[in-house]
Amino acid sequence: GADLTVTSTITVAPPGEFRNVFEDLCLLVCDEHLMRFEAAQVCANHTRNNFTAVKVRGDYTLVSRFNDLGGNRFFDPQIKLSFRFDHLTARVDKVLLYKCIRKDNVELWRETLNVTLESYMKRHFYSGGCRVYRKTLRSSPFLVVCIESHQYEKFWNGLWKSEWIIAFTPPTTQITGKINLQIHYFEKANLHWTVSKVVKDSIHLINRTQFVLDLAKLIEAEDDKFQIGIMESLQVLSANIWRTLRRHLPITRTAIHWEKFFYFYRIGLEG
Repeated sequence: GADLTVTSTITVAPPGEFRNVFEDLCLLVCDEHLMRFEAAQVCANHTRNNFTAVKVRGDYTLVSRFNDLGGNRFFDPQIKLSFRFDHLTARVDKVLLYKCIRKDNVELWRETLNVTLESYMKRHFYSGGCRVYRKTLRSSPFLVVCIESHQYEKFWNGLWKSEWIIAFTPPTTQITGKINLQIHYFEKANLHWTVSKVVKDSIHLINRTQFVLDLAKLIEAEDDKFQIGIMESLQVLSANIWRTLRRHLPITRTAIHWEKFFYFYRIGLEG
């Protein structure tokens, strides 16, 4: 039916293009009730699963399933605020102070890790942010790290996100991470590429300062290996694969230096 078509189409909307897909479907379906109600949950899942970045009173925070309070309200433990988020319009309103349940040792470790990883993000990512959330499973605390970096341009979009779950069980902790990259290029072709990697490791959980440094190094090392693997995969793609595309692309067999491209692009804008 129409509701199933709408739901499946919105579900696969590429990062940064959700609003465009939604508005196009509104024009095609011509059923406001269907779009606003049948697709509402899909819209909410899309923003939560992609760790959508929003601005709250001058600070960037994330919308995810880990800071969901229900009723379209979310909280940020680092800036101590909660807010309502409209998944369809991406508007933030009704900002309130958010009081943490308790200020104990776990919360202190969470805050320190958040500050350390924010510094890591500024050094290694063009843009983006991270948040560390404290959760509880069967009375046992654990920390969840959410990292998001995106670039949404006129003819291409890219989203890098990673999720790290840290069991707070001294003297060691089990760490499970997942790194995910989505790219959509749609100027002279329609290329949608998704690649992910799962990481499992453990580190010592004795000294707070050493713990946050060790975890930051682990995340940095895994991010580096993930990026290097992606670049190597791109270089070994055969010409036969490119020839199967609906629209042929020029093949130079050389990597694109995106940093130089953006540098000269900005010079052209400022000139």
